[in-house]
Amino acid sequence: MRALRFEKTGDLGLLAVVDVPKPEPQAHEVLVQVKAAGMNKSDTTNVLGLFPYTTLPRTPGRDFAGTVVQGPPGWEGRDVFGTGKEVGFTRDGSHAQYLCLPADAVAIAEES
Repeated sequence: MRALRFEKTGDLGLLAVVDVPKPEPQAHEVLVQVKAAGMNKSDTTNVLGLFPYTTLPRTPGRDFAGTVVQGPPGWEGRDVFGTGKEVGFTRDGSHAQYLCLPADAVAIAEES
């Protein structure tokens, strides 16, 4: 899959679109096909190196919306959205084609 990644911090020019393996969800997680991802100020601040707890290499992105393509019973095909505390900092974020998260970390988008 394609993802925006950074291998080290310091400058926004360190961001690159690269091919990485699609994540594999664990039993309690959902695999979300990302349909939209916001650029949060914390994403750019993270790349600049101002969050010392970030683990590298990393795919940034905290805010997202998408569709669950794999997960616990009842989740597949559901449209979801979310933002996360560790997303994009200590686990890969939403600036990718797919995102893996605990099922309880996403909200189901209700039909209008």
